[in-house]
Amino acid sequence: MYAMVCTAPFTLEWQPLHLPPLGPRDVLIHLSQTGICPSDVRVYVGKSSSTKLPKILGHETVGQVVEVGREVVSVKPGQWVVPDGIIKCGCCAACRKARSNKCQRVRYASGAYGQAMIVPETNVYPLHETTPLPAATFTEPLACVLRGERMLRITPGETALIVGCGPIGLLHLQVAKRFGARVLVADLKRDRLDKALSLGADVALDPQRPLREAVLAETDGYGADVAVVAFGSARLVESAAEALAYGGRLNIFAGVHPKDSLSIDPNLIHYNELVITGSADHTPLDYAEALNLIERGLVQVLPLISDVIPLRDLQRGFEIVQAQQGLKVIVEVNPDLVR
Repeated sequence: MYAMVCTAPFTLEWQPLHLPPLGPRDVLIHLSQTGICPSDVRVYVGKSSSTKLPKILGHETVGQVVEVGREVVSVKPGQWVVPDGIIKCGCCAACRKARSNKCQRVRYASGAYGQAMIVPETNVYPLHETTPLPAATFTEPLACVLRGERMLRITPGETALIVGCGPIGLLHLQVAKRFGARVLVADLKRDRLDKALSLGADVALDPQRPLREAVLAETDGYGADVAVVAFGSARLVESAAEALAYGGRLNIFAGVHPKDSLSIDPNLIHYNELVITGSADHTPLDYAEALNLIERGLVQVLPLISDVIPLRDLQRGFEIVQAQQGLKVIVEVNPDLVR
C-alpha cells in the first residue's frame, strides 16, 4: 500500500504506507475514495502552524473492511464503512461535557490520502448496500455542518443567511431548510448561486449589493434571524452581523487564515441582542446523523461533486480547491476498490 505524503509546503511524495500492528479492537480498512477538505489545502500551502510535517493528510473517506481485531464484533471483513479518523478519548473534561469534538487527548489515524487506515471499532460506521461510495465521503463535513446548525437553534419560519456557497455552504443551506428556515444565500460566483437555488435556496442575493442592504430588502427591513459565514473572511463576518435581526445568531463556521481581527460595534451586539458563536469539528452523534441523512437522501451531496481525480494527481486536486474552481473534488485512492 502507498500514500501521498505532504513532506513540506507545496511538496507531495508517493511513499510506501507503514501502519502499526492491528490491536484487538481495531479495524483495518482499505480506502476507496477521499474528499479534499480546504483544511488539507491550508496545510499543503503552509498556512497551518498546528500541523507538523511530514504527514498524510485527508479525512473525508470511505472504504472496505479488510481485517478486524479479535475483540471486534460490530463489523466484519468485506463490509463497506465510513471511518472517522479522529479518535476521542471519551474521558477528558471536554468529552464528559458533550464536547468530544474538542477532546483534550485526541489522536489521529493515518490520513486518508493513504490507501489504508486503522481505526478503533467505535470509529467505524457501516454503510447500507445501496449507498454510493462518493456520497459517503461527505459524512465528515456534513457532521461538522450539523453541529454548527444545531448551535443556531433554528425554528421553522425563521430566515437564515448562508454566506459562501462552496460545498460547505451548500450543506448548510440544506440543513437549514430541514430545520424549516427560509434560506438566503450570498456568493460572488453566479454558478454557485445557481447551484444553491437548485438545492432549495429561496433567494440568491445580488452579489453587487452590500450584504446588509440585500438582506433587508428580502426581509421587509427586519434582517436575518440566523447567519452562517462559510467562507474565511473577517470582513464577511462583520457584514453578516450587520445583516442580523433583533436576537439574531451568527455562526463563524469557516476559520480565517491568516488570522485577522473583527471590528464590530459592541452596541450592535448589545442593543440588538445578538449572539455570535463559532463551531468546529463534530461529535460521534453528529457523524452518525450525517451518514443517516445522506443514506436517506435527505441531504443531496452528489450534485456537489465537480471533479474526480486519481491519488497520484492529488496536487492538481489541491490546486483546484485553492483556486475555488468547481465544487467538491473527490480523490480515487484505490481506483480498483469499487462495489
